[in-house]
Amino acid sequence: MSLRLERVSVHRGGRPVLLDVSFAASKEFVLVAGPNGAGKTTLFMAILNLVPYEGKICIDEECGGGRVYKVGYLPQILPKGSYGTVWEYVYLPARFRGVRDAAARAEEALKLVDLYDARDRPVAALSGGQLQRASIARALAAGGDVLLLDEPLSNVDPQGRVELLRLLRELKRDRTILMTSHELSLPSDLADKILLINRRVVAYGAVDEVLREDVLAKIYRYVRLAKTPYGYVCVTEDYAHPH
Repeated sequence: MSLRLERVSVHRGGRPVLLDVSFAASKEFVLVAGPNGAGKTTLFMAILNLVPYEGKICIDEECGGGRVYKVGYLPQILPKGSYGTVWEYVYLPARFRGVRDAAARAEEALKLVDLYDARDRPVAALSGGQLQRASIARALAAGGDVLLLDEPLSNVDPQGRVELLRLLRELKRDRTILMTSHELSLPSDLADKILLINRRVVAYGAVDEVLREDVLAKIYRYVRLAKTPYGYVCVTEDYAHPH
């Protein structure tokens, strides 16, 4: 499943939030990174057709609003107050969206994230990591050929982080995944590419091409980077305002 953006711009209140963003990904895991206010979440909103934009956004050859039925979305802020069961949380959005075989899709998604045995548990009883996995199952059941994950590793304990990383490695085999992150430290086998944005595309390419101090220094005030056998360890500090 391929995703393509051509010169996508978003303005709010007459001010640019995204400017001429172009890139393409097909069955790849793309880490979307940039400082606060860089437009990462707005990029997802444009792909989901939830904000007005200029330019072209296509999934395969579908460039209109119908593309959203091929997209699963995990928001940064999850509904902690839900009193439904895990099954209802995953199945009902797919059903209301008109997904064919919604029950089968929900069952498959829950098995994939290893929560099928917890399907009758209240969502409110899940740990942070379990809630993230249930939310990924929800996104998979409702669409899921292209997954948009907004900060899925934030506010998750170490065990939950390990489980999520294991799941993401499995999911990326046959899907296009875009994941935003406020940090650039990552296991060596997770991301295929990095999209570095600060309203515009600063860099897009293989991890080794983008995770370089000279590239990151274009948008971060402070950068320290180390490559280890297990992946990258990166510390950055934003400028006071996006440039």
